[in-house]
Amino acid sequence: MSDDQPIEVPTMVGFVWSDREIPPRRRPGDFWCVRDAFSELMGWAPGSDEWGQFIEAPLPGDMGRLTDHLGLAWCDPDRQPEIFDTFLDHPGISVYAFHAHRMSHVMYQPHLRQLRRLPPQYTGVPAELFRIIVDLRRAPRM
Repeated sequence: MSDDQPIEVPTMVGFVWSDREIPPRRRPGDFWCVRDAFSELMGWAPGSDEWGQFIEAPLPGDMGRLTDHLGLAWCDPDRQPEIFDTFLDHPGISVYAFHAHRMSHVMYQPHLRQLRRLPPQYTGVPAELFRIIVDLRRAPRM
């Protein structure tokens, strides 16, 4: 494949979400953050078919299956720093865990070396950068 050929972007075609109950809301926030982060990373426009395939607050198992389906890689930055270091010049998705509240927040990151801050509604809530998701087929953004 030459450098000037466009990268084929994966779609949601064929992906099926698990049956689940909608979890109770413990804190105000954006519970569509998974859809928004994945759509930005993949270049799917709001309102597109891909954007419309998302459900609110997917199960953890669905997140793993979704990253596999889309051909994305992920790592735990604390437990796998050598892998995380190879992702630093790529765009990606950060997954923050709020253990005390048993919830998480997912955000698109244009550049993993300089992570965007969490939204204001999470100010003062202890958060752990739990997972990084990246599309390694895309060239790093410098």
